[in-house]
Parts: sequence; C-alpha cells; structure tokens
Amino acid sequence: MSVINLKHSYLLLISAILTLCPGAESRDLVLIAGAKRKMVREIEATGAWVNYVNKMGVVAEATKTQQELLQQLGYPVEIITPDISAIYERNFQESCYLGQYLTYNQFCDTMVTIALNNHHICKLETLGLSYNDNQILGMKISDNPETHENEPIVYFEGNIHGDEKIAWAITFELIKYLVQHYSTDTLVNRLVNSREIWLVPMVNPDGYINSSRYNGHSVDLNRNWGWMWGNEPSQGTAPFSEPESQALLNHIWRNPAVTYVSYHAGTVFISYPWSYCYSYQNTIPELNLIRFLSARYDAYTHYTYGQGSDSMYLINGSTKDFDYGYGMMGWSIEVHLQKTPPASQIDPTFSLNLPAMLALIHHAGQGISGVVTDAITGEPVHCQIWVSPANWLSYNHPQLGDFHRFYLPGTYTLTFRAPGYQDTTISNVVVPDYDDSAVTINVQMIPDSLSTIFAFRHIYNNYVNINNNRTYPVYALGHPDGNGFRLDNSKYICLDMGKPVYNQKGPDFVVYRSAGTGSAQIQVANNWQGTWINIGTASAPETEFDLNSIGLDSIRYVRATANGEFHLDAIKGVGNNLGVSAPNKNNIATPSLFVQPNPARERIKFTLPVIKPGDNLLTILTPTGRVVKTLALTGSELFWDGKDAAGVPVAAGLYFACTRTIAPVRFLILK
Repeated sequence: MSVINLKHSYLLLISAILTLCPGAESRDLVLIAGAKRKMVREIEATGAWVNYVNKMGVVAEATKTQQELLQQLGYPVEIITPDISAIYERNFQESCYLGQYLTYNQFCDTMVTIALNNHHICKLETLGLSYNDNQILGMKISDNPETHENEPIVYFEGNIHGDEKIAWAITFELIKYLVQHYSTDTLVNRLVNSREIWLVPMVNPDGYINSSRYNGHSVDLNRNWGWMWGNEPSQGTAPFSEPESQALLNHIWRNPAVTYVSYHAGTVFISYPWSYCYSYQNTIPELNLIRFLSARYDAYTHYTYGQGSDSMYLINGSTKDFDYGYGMMGWSIEVHLQKTPPASQIDPTFSLNLPAMLALIHHAGQGISGVVTDAITGEPVHCQIWVSPANWLSYNHPQLGDFHRFYLPGTYTLTFRAPGYQDTTISNVVVPDYDDSAVTINVQMIPDSLSTIFAFRHIYNNYVNINNNRTYPVYALGHPDGNGFRLDNSKYICLDMGKPVYNQKGPDFVVYRSAGTGSAQIQVANNWQGTWINIGTASAPETEFDLNSIGLDSIRYVRATANGEFHLDAIKGVGNNLGVSAPNKNNIATPSLFVQPNPARERIKFTLPVIKPGDNLLTILTPTGRVVKTLALTGSELFWDGKDAAGVPVAAGLYFACTRTIAPVRFLILK
C-alpha cells in the first residue's frame, strides 16, 4: 500500500472514531493556511467543520484532536479564535431586547402558541421526527391555511446544520413578522393572501440541542440529499437515509415550491446550484433565472452570490441541488460570519434579510402558472411540466393540479406529460414584460388508455465524474428520446414510475439505453427505500423485464446500477399497464360489466346491462385471485364502498370484478 493510501486509511479510521463521539471536545476557529477548495473533503473527513474558503486558505472549526490530525496530514493550522464553542454557548444564553435564542422546548411551545393565536392564517404541522425523536415543526402561513389553494408555494428553512443557530433565528423571526404585520402592513397582507408560505426554522433539532453540525446519527444532513449523493464525509448510509431528510422530501412532494431557501451561517454568501461541480464544468440550464433572483436578494443584503462550488466548495447531496433538480429555485444562503452570534445580532441580521425574503415571496408569483385537469372528468392530473428552451422540468401540485414556475419575460414552450394521457404541448407562451410579468395557462389533458407508464420522478442517484459527465438524472425520465443520463461505473439511480407497474401476460416494462454498450443491474421494489429485488440485467438498446419471473404482482420503483458506463434513456411500461381496460376498436358489442369511475378513489358503481341466469353474486378479487368482497346482485346497478369483508378500506392498487358468467374486468383504486 502506498504512503498516500496509508495516510487516507489512517484518516478514515480516526474520522470514524471522532464521528462516534461528536462534541466531546470544544472547538477553535482555525485557518488552514494555503488549503484549497479541492482539499475540503479531506479536511472535513477529520471531523473539522469547514466554514468557508478564501485566498488565505480554509477557515474551519476544529477540536485539538482534529488539529493534531490535520497537522499530521501536512496542513498548517493557525488558531483564529480559541474555544469558539464556548463563545457560541455564551451568545446563546444571552438575553437582549434585540433578540433571544430559545431552547428546543421553548421553540416548540412558542410555535404552538403562534398557531393557536393566529389560526386564521397559521397551520402548524409536524413534518416528522428527528433521529432522536424530536419534532420537526413546519408553519404554513396563508389566508386559508387548512386548504391548499391555487397559489404559489415558497419555502424557507433553517438550522439544517444544528450549530448554525442564527439560521434558526431569522427563519423563526419571519414567522413572527408575518403574523404580527398581517393586519397592518398592506404588502404582508397581499403576500399572505396570495401565497402559501412554509417555514421550517429547525430542520435539525438534534443538532440544535447538542450545538452540533450533525443530527443525532452523526450525519451532515446537507450531504444526505439525493442529487449526486456520495463521496462525502458524514453523508449517511444512503441517500435520504435520515428521518429529517425524509420528512422534508415527503413534504416537498406534497407541496412543490417555486423557491426554496435553506439558511446557514459561518460566512455571508448567496449560494445557488450547482454545488456538485464547478461552473466551468456545468451550470444549471436556467442560469439567467437563478442569477436574477440571487441579484435581487443581494440588492438588499450585499452578501454577493454565485455558484456554490465556485465560491464555497464542492458538495454532493446538498438541498439546493436537489431543489433545482426537482424544478424549484433553490439556495443555501449564509447570513452571518458567526454561527451563533450574540443575541443582539438576531434583529439586525433579520432586518437585513427581511426585504430580500419578501422579494422572493413576491417573485414566486411571476412567470407561468395554471391548473392541469383531465379533459373528460375535470379532475386534477399530476404531471411533469417541461419548459423550453432550457428543457427543464417541474411538477404541479398533486392535490389540486396547479403549477407555478418563476420565469422572466420571454416566449416559452410547455409540454405537460403524465402516465395515461397524451402529451400536451403549448407553444408561444409569452410572459409579459409589464405588471406582475405573469401568464396563466390552464391545461386539459386527454386520457389515452393506450398510453404507457414511464419513469415519472427521480428520487436519488450517485455522484458523477464531474470532469466529463455533463448529463442529468432527469434525462432518464419520460419517453425514450435518445438523450440519456450517463451512469458511471458502479453508480446507481432510483426512479419512481409514478404509478404501479402491474404483472400482465408477457413483459411488463422496458429499460432503454441511449448509447454505448454498457449494462446495468435492474432492481425493483414497491418502496423507494427497498427491499430491492433483482430482476435482471439491461444490456441492449431495449431490454424487456417480466415481473412474473420474480413472482410479483406489481412494482413502483426501479433502481439501475451500472456495469461500466450505462446511458439510461428511459424506463417504460409495456402496453396498457395502467390498470384501465383499453378499448377494443373492433368490438362494438355492449360490455357485460361497467365500472365507474375507473380509476376510482371512493365509492364505485358497477352496472350490468343484462343479468344472466345464475348470476347472483359480484366478486371482487386481487390480481392474485384472493377474494376481497362478494356483493349480492339485487339489480342492474350495484355500489361498493371500497371496504373488504371485514369492513376495512382496501389498499390502492389493481382489482378485478366478475360474476359467474362475466369474465373479470380490471379497475384501479387510488388513494
């Protein structure tokens, strides 16, 4: 083994030991003179917490043990501020008329009090529990907080790094400001009435309580997200391995936002995506949009702005990269040189950021919005929305079908795509250069029973070779188009098909390769966290897979792991795999059994135009043939409440209805 490899092995061993006992020693603020951005991961692997990088070197907070380890690795260490941990603790305890830090319990109690006293505009929600079972609280502020309305969603969160307590403070102060000024400030009143503002001041309560960067599992939550995850110290065992990350992810899926701000401290900077690569290697497709909004924030704060990797350092698995990958404008905004400055700095720091916060809330209503519905039923359709010329996607709200995306004045082309529907493309959509610079486009999508399921949503993927891989995970979504995502050797990606893929006669889904000769191991599951089941290897431009080969009735998620380089173009269901019976154009005879609606969410109506002798029962079955319920045929119309023989509501999925003389008719239950 080489000297370099021995050094790294020693580094990893010591790092693992240190990670098991975080906070055992106090930390000094240090300068690692001459260290470069590319060295940050090695420095962080010692357990040191990097604040920022400048021309002098890397500024970090490190214990004595970590400083010794850094010096053994050849890094010169200079102490800037001894025992910065004690200074932060004294600052936390300080009480001042300009602000006050709260304990975790005080924070929870105050959030409850605010929600109760302002229930007409506030809804308090527990998004989930931390690793140590502390509540992750989110406050929705809007004029009808209990109901989702056709309004843009904006997101502010703080304290993902638990020791950065000023990030908690300014997010919490925004809650207080909005509720205190709703009745008296016309701007606040307008924004609250026309937006849905979500605020999560304490993403990492374990870290806040312990004054630690990490959660209770010793994981850096800003390395745990699913966009280009991996190759980071303290990243967690898998993408979204931590309950805090999962809580926010699920909340985003339910409430896709226009803008998403994650507040940090330790320097001052407005950091936008990408963080996984440098700008000379790749920039986000809609760079003009993120730069415009960043400049607006900077106009009030003078923090300066730029691509996170260029002015900070490389990060895999960050929130802001995932945010943009999911169609939201995302930032990590550093608001103070001290992570926990004196309490007297809370009010000035918040006051500096407040106009910029309000500006972002305002701009969320600028651009393109609308509602997507089924052209026949009028029900909302959850869909992808691809916007050109950048050809980037976002998602509408799954409950109401409304979408909101920030765009600057200009002309755009929008494509709406959902399983079971024809693609709908609208060209020459003009965002005007006057008033609020907003345009509304309502879309009615046409159902197509011959449409196939496709990979609908990216959940996570491993990091890429940033030196030569310019592809994005979202390139694997939708229909095959020859433009795939390159999975580097041994790297993987997890995709959500959006709906179950059912086991039918013959192959059930196809994996498309857009280029090259590489292969990928394909695994499937009904939960994106597994258990994963191997179904085979994709090794051709089109490789078919049959669920019958592994004995599953259905799957929802697909994971591909590359052997060599694998260019994943798309994953699609085969034939009519939506649980909706396709029409037989050559058969115009009256059907024997109607199921309405299909798919259904609640009560289902069965209609039998003709009841044949011997048909006295209607039987409802699962795809495996298990009897769910039998209903007595007392007439040509029959209703079912969606409950099994024990009176328990059945799960979402595919079912069949039949009688003694009528062949099974498939229908789908949604939840």
